[in-house]
Amino acid sequence: MYYIEFDTSLMPSYQTDVIVVGSGIAGLFCAITLKSLKIEPVLITRGIGNTYYSQGGIAAVVSEEDSTLWHVSDTLRAGRNLGDVKNIDILTQEGPHRIVDLELLGVNFDKSKDGSFELTLEGGHSYKRVLKVKDFTGKAIYEALYKKAKELNINIIEGELLEILTEDNALIGCIIEQNDKRVFWASKFLVLATGGAASMYAHTSNPLKTRADVIGAALRRGFLIENPEFIQFHPTVFKGTNLLISEAVRGEGAILVNSKNERFINELEPRDVVARAIYKQMLSGQDVFLDMRNLKIDIKTRFPTIYNFLMDHGIDPYKDLVSVTPAAHYYIGGLRTDENGETTVNGVYAIGEVASTRIHGANRLASNSLLEGVVFGYRAAYSIALSKRSIRLLKAKNKKDDSNNIDCQQYFEKIKDYMWKYVGLERTEDGLNTALTFIKNVAKECMLAMPTKKNKIIFDVALSAYATIEGAIKRRESRGCHFRLDFPHEKDEYRYNTKVCIDTSLKSLI
Repeated sequence: MYYIEFDTSLMPSYQTDVIVVGSGIAGLFCAITLKSLKIEPVLITRGIGNTYYSQGGIAAVVSEEDSTLWHVSDTLRAGRNLGDVKNIDILTQEGPHRIVDLELLGVNFDKSKDGSFELTLEGGHSYKRVLKVKDFTGKAIYEALYKKAKELNINIIEGELLEILTEDNALIGCIIEQNDKRVFWASKFLVLATGGAASMYAHTSNPLKTRADVIGAALRRGFLIENPEFIQFHPTVFKGTNLLISEAVRGEGAILVNSKNERFINELEPRDVVARAIYKQMLSGQDVFLDMRNLKIDIKTRFPTIYNFLMDHGIDPYKDLVSVTPAAHYYIGGLRTDENGETTVNGVYAIGEVASTRIHGANRLASNSLLEGVVFGYRAAYSIALSKRSIRLLKAKNKKDDSNNIDCQQYFEKIKDYMWKYVGLERTEDGLNTALTFIKNVAKECMLAMPTKKNKIIFDVALSAYATIEGAIKRRESRGCHFRLDFPHEKDEYRYNTKVCIDTSLKSLI
């Protein structure tokens, strides 16, 4: 179904070969690659997203002591053997080549005195293979790629994707809101690089503009969503903000303590273990703090982004404890794609966090996400260049029959609270069903509401939440970052990828 009302024959209309939605590492790299292939992309952005805020780094095998076989093995192990070996092999084999591309595009990774990459070790990796730019790797990559895109005169438009227009499971184009006007773009290809859906939780490391709604919009058009139950929670986000305090800080020796100043966990356990340990402390009434006061490094030099942010909020990490909470961080599932990023809808690609390439399995290996963005952004661009698909100049319209004056915005914070409480770090059948009942009721209300942009966003966020809950109910085991208190162990019978698809009438939902 479509949500907003439109008639493409009455709207301002444009056509182009490729529309790329999203200006993170995946979208920018794909657009730049398309331009190098003599294809003119139109890049739609609604602002700075997750890439900019990524601190840790980008994983790739660039040292002689390391091996792509080890990188594959580490990725599979972290993902609890649910990963797609073929796609993981693509990631690790092509990753070093894309690192060279990033350097050529202006990314200055940290180097040792001998000119080699200054690599760090993160949880789950067998060797040092994480390239970085201090603690603002994502910001450095974003700024270099955005600058290059501007230099190449790529058409960058500030706007927002409202509807994906399809017919017979194939792309027609999309409705974009730009300069407060709705515009119809007919195109051969649409590349979704819109980020994940972790922002549908009360505590999240995601910026506000990464809203979880595009996955819902895709569900309405019959796209296949895969593994939505796997949400990676980062253990240490500065409480009251979305500032992620990198696990590299704990790697340097920072410890976690509760209100009684008791240390309660080995800080270098896997992310999901540490996150659940903190969550249990919070459930028992304890606040949790990161103690950085005894680090043997210069915090200001090693972690300038974190240091400056904390100081701006009145916290001196040399003297003060830092209040932290787990937060929804990375959406592992997404729109199912093939090895080139093409989705189950002809002409539509998905790359980066919005996609399910099945690389991350049930739990993402640290710093594989930025690498996934460049590897599959590159492959999507080349797949598009080789395709002979033509623009389908079809008209489309949507008219809503009846609607009530309901403001669905009132449900946004409630959705986040329900997702955090019942679909968060620890899940049960009863809790998931409670959340499902609530989300279905929200969806019904949104269906009856006026077809405004604000109501559409809430409806699509609710659909994204629905997919996550459905996946979590189906997976009656604990695997990776999906933890069921009522089914606390892995089961071989669930070693498969969960699939969620809603038919266009949405009868299966409401």
